[in-house]
Order: sequence, then C-alpha cells, then structure tokens
Amino acid sequence: MVGELAVSFCERKTGETGMCIDIWSYPDSTCNVVVSAVIGSKLHELSFPCAPYQFEDVIKGKALKTSNDEGSIVISSCGENVCAEYESLNSGCKVRQCLPLERYRRAIESLLTGVIGYLA
Repeated sequence: MVGELAVSFCERKTGETGMCIDIWSYPDSTCNVVVSAVIGSKLHELSFPCAPYQFEDVIKGKALKTSNDEGSIVISSCGENVCAEYESLNSGCKVRQCLPLERYRRAIESLLTGVIGYLA
C-alpha cells in the first residue's frame, strides 16, 4: 500500500543526528505517526497507529497521546503552533518540533478530504 505524507515535524542539520515526526495517510483511511531518526548511516523508525479524527482534535485543543514499548508521542496545540514531542522510553531522549497552526490545519483538512500531495 502506498502512503501519503500529510505533515512533517522535521529539522535535520548536516552532521547531526536528525529526527522527524511525520503523519502518514493511507488509502484504507488509516494513519500513522512515524518517528524516524538517522543515526550515522542507519535509519531507525517507530510507528504509532492513529485515527484521522485524532489529528483534527488537536486543532480543537485536545492533545493526541499515543505510546508503544519504545516511546511515546504527544501532538498538541501550543498557541499559534502545533507541536509534536517524542520521548524514548529506552534512552529518555526527547525531541520536540513545532509547526504553525495554520499549516497544520491545511494539511489535516487535506488528509481528511483525501487530497494530500506528497507520495512516499
């Protein structure tokens, strides 16, 4: 199944470990929050299944919280931004990335109507 990237909370700097928190949408109407980190030359990924309405609820002020055996994700509205935070349960490492609320809103509206734009 081919997924579409709806939102990417990402900041990678050359020569440093980079971590992205991405929201992916699939034709069967499922979604995943994917945490990916490039460590050295290897890509490590964790996936957190979510429902589309959970992303819309963030716009309404309700935080999305999900976890698995490896870590936890919180996506929440922070004033004029939406922030995604990942915490590793193994290392205690935390990463927080933010996007303007309006950019997040447009992406989630596209996800909900089935018109995204980025293919993976």
